[in-house]
Amino acid sequence: MIKFAVKEWAELISDPISFGETDQRSFKHTDLPAVNDKLSLTLRLKLRRHSSDWAVIFQKGTEHFIRTPALFLTANKSALHARFTGNWNRNAGINELGDGLLLNKWYHLTYTLSDPEKRLDIYIDGEWTGFYCIQDVKTQKVAFNDGPLYIGRACHNGFNGEISNVRYFNWRLSPEEVKEDFFHKFQKKPIVYGSRIALVHVSTEKYLSTKGIKYYIGPQNQQYMVVTLCQDINHGDDWLIRRYNSTISYDTGHLMNGDIIGLFHINTNKPALYSHPILLGDGTQEVSCYGEGDEKYNKWRIELI
Repeated sequence: MIKFAVKEWAELISDPISFGETDQRSFKHTDLPAVNDKLSLTLRLKLRRHSSDWAVIFQKGTEHFIRTPALFLTANKSALHARFTGNWNRNAGINELGDGLLLNKWYHLTYTLSDPEKRLDIYIDGEWTGFYCIQDVKTQKVAFNDGPLYIGRACHNGFNGEISNVRYFNWRLSPEEVKEDFFHKFQKKPIVYGSRIALVHVSTEKYLSTKGIKYYIGPQNQQYMVVTLCQDINHGDDWLIRRYNSTISYDTGHLMNGDIIGLFHINTNKPALYSHPILLGDGTQEVSCYGEGDEKYNKWRIELI
């Protein structure tokens, strides 16, 4: 009898859900696409706080070392720790990737695992970031299980933040499919009337905000105050948005989620929304409007929220 491999996937979580360290969502094995010897998970994640202990993003299995697949965050700095169970090692995988995830920033994460290819791969924001290869390809095998899939708390506490667009695939996504999933979830969404957005300073990855601090540096310098809110519309309020890049394959002229922009003040033709890496005492940065300095400090990323 000829057997055909059927590709199936399921979106387990769509809209953003807030998680605390003790929160958990679980999905029965029978409710997931049937896995033979490979799988993938993709999701979006934003952390509010680092944990002082290991934190679980997801883990499939009912016991501590039944963990195919599993993705953890290391203590204190939230570096990705990708694991699976094998017939030779109950805790195989990638120990730690990079310097850790930043707080209050959305990431697109992809976990792919294949026994035929004997490898585990991790992608962050569509970019290949780390991998683990099985060495003894004839005898060492990935051990899949029929336990539930836990999002958040499992054998360890879960993460503190938000998660969305959790997808479970019964095949190993190719790099091109990872890119497509990333752009579909994170990039190819237009900014339209009524969209709620955040502006992220590209150079320092901090979000534009205000704490209500009011500066007074003289009546002739109000245009250059850090934040100025006026009651009346005038020509001094006119701004031009310039897009630095377009990561989509077509350009309709619409601003898209993930675009890098600069705000230019029309009257003075200055790139007038500017920040720098110098921190204030509470870890924040000052945003100013004089528009001088290195161009990289004038770049902001649009994020839909």
